[in-house]
Order: sequence, then C-alpha cells, then structure tokens
Amino acid sequence: MTQVTSPQSVEHKVSVIIPCYNYGRFLEQTIESLRGQSYQNWEAIIVDDGSTDDSEEVAERLVVADPRVRYVHQPNAGTSAAKNAGIRLAQGDYLLFLDADDLIMPAKLMAHVRHFKENPHVDISYSRFRYFEDLRANRLFTKLDLTSTEEWSKVIDGRYEAAFPVFVRGNNMAIHAAVVRKSLIEKVGYFDVGMRALEDWDYWLRCILRGAHISFLDDPQAIALTRVHPASATQKLDFSSYIETIYEKVAQEAARIRAEGDERFYGFVMREMELLEKKNRNRSFKRKKSEIQARIRLAGFLDGGELLRIARDFGYLNCARAYFGALTKHNIKDK
Repeated sequence: MTQVTSPQSVEHKVSVIIPCYNYGRFLEQTIESLRGQSYQNWEAIIVDDGSTDDSEEVAERLVVADPRVRYVHQPNAGTSAAKNAGIRLAQGDYLLFLDADDLIMPAKLMAHVRHFKENPHVDISYSRFRYFEDLRANRLFTKLDLTSTEEWSKVIDGRYEAAFPVFVRGNNMAIHAAVVRKSLIEKVGYFDVGMRALEDWDYWLRCILRGAHISFLDDPQAIALTRVHPASATQKLDFSSYIETIYEKVAQEAARIRAEGDERFYGFVMREMELLEKKNRNRSFKRKKSEIQARIRLAGFLDGGELLRIARDFGYLNCARAYFGALTKHNIKDK
C-alpha cells in the first residue's frame, strides 16, 4: 500500500519558542493561535522560566493534547535565557519568538514560509503588528498605549544601509512580528542573558551588524498581536539602562567590523551613531533649554568651566544658543 504524504509534511518546520513566566492564564489561548494556523508544520516549545502560578499544569495539558507542543522548565533566569533554551531545542528551519501572553493571526506562518521560499536571500521576514487590550482583542492599535491606529513602523527590505539607520533609532517591530531563519541564529548566536528587557531590539541590531537581510511581509492576514495588561513586563520596567547598554554593544560591534577590515561599513555605522547622538542632544536641549539658561545666568556668563560642561552635554552650537538667549534675556531685564 502506498503511503500518502501530506504536502506540508515535507515543508519547512517552524519552531515557535514561547517564554513563559507566570502566564499560565494566557497559555492555552496562545497555543490555540498556533493550532488555528493554516500552516500546520510547526512545533511549540514552552520554556517555563521559574513560574510560580499554574503554568506547568496548563502546559502539561497542552502537551498531552498536541504532540507538537513541548514543555521545559528552568529556574528563573529571565526572558533572554528562556529564549536561548528554546533555541537549543528548536528543530525547525525557521524560528518565531512568541511571548506566552501574545497571539498571531491564522495565516501568519504560511505567509512567512512562502516569503522565505520566494526570497532565499532574506534572513528575517517581518509583518505588521498590533496591540490589543486584554479581553478586547477586537480593537487593535499600532501603539502600546492604545491611542493610535496610524502606522509608524518603517518598511524595510535590505541589509546594512536599509536596516541600521531605522533600528539604531528604535526597535522597528514587535518580536513576534518576525520569523527568522535558523541559519542566521546559528551565525549571530544567542540572546544576551544580561538583557532583562529590550533583548529583541538588541538582537535585531546584532543581526543587522552581522549582515542580515530584513524584509517586510505586506500581508494583512499575517499580523502579530500583543496583549496589553497590567502584568506585562513592558508596563513595569525602566528601560533607560538597557538603552545605554545597547548603544555600548553597537560600538563594540562597530569595532569588530573595523577589525575585520570593512572600513566602509564601519564608517557608515559611526556616522549614523554620530547623527543619532546629535539628534538626542538637540532633543534633550529643547527639553532643558530654560534650565540651561538659568545655569548660565547663575554662573555669571563668564564661567568657562560651566560653559564647557554644557557644551559637552548638549553640543557647542546648543551651548552658544543657550548663552546668547540667556544674555539677551539678561540685557532686556536690565533695561
């Protein structure tokens, strides 16, 4: 008797890595968003990062119900460590990182697999993404604060020059908007376990600086959905120190690029970083302009040390603007 092989059984497998920390109440719905996919050649790897709720019990039921679901438990080590554990177990050609409280639309996996097959040069395929308030999944927004439906994510199709200027200014996509070739992950390595937040932004920048080709998948049926609720990590963390770390790591990657002899790309990266630094100084200056002018007036206009400190913090041009602005106000007051 001839065995009939399902068309999808010979297709590329997608490994869906699901870090979970005390999100047992969401797990079943997240797995259901996989079970409802039009593309069925997937595996789900739930990595329990030391949960203290019922995540283990829920996950074990899901494993029994569907052999494509696997479950592993580790002591709490953070989301990056959980993702890395999933990477080590992944058997698929493509990887999707899906937080345990989030969802994906039913056609997403099929659309990305097709995108990769039609574009063998692409390393990261990403879609649109939306945010929804817990228990109100029928209302979708483009921003985390649920205030807008206007698109802000940039459309990218390319490598260094196309992707780096966008991503160095901010994360351009939700992590589960992207599906990644495993071959790229093998080249770039694991997530940084020291990053307890913004680990995806850090990872995308590393991918770009290692030559990844990122391509937008324009399919309204392949959208990633992020649940907004009070327990979400994005609602509780201070990101400032992580942002500094990310830029420090970009500088390290730039040094590596130069050491490997790619002066052209090294120069491109450093110019983009300088433009970003200037933009950030100008933005900070605008916020603190009145405060800076008050410092100048208090110093008596002739304190070279104070003026040098202001120039270092906000740029020489901004310092000059603040100085003459303060001087003008001083002269008008004297009159």
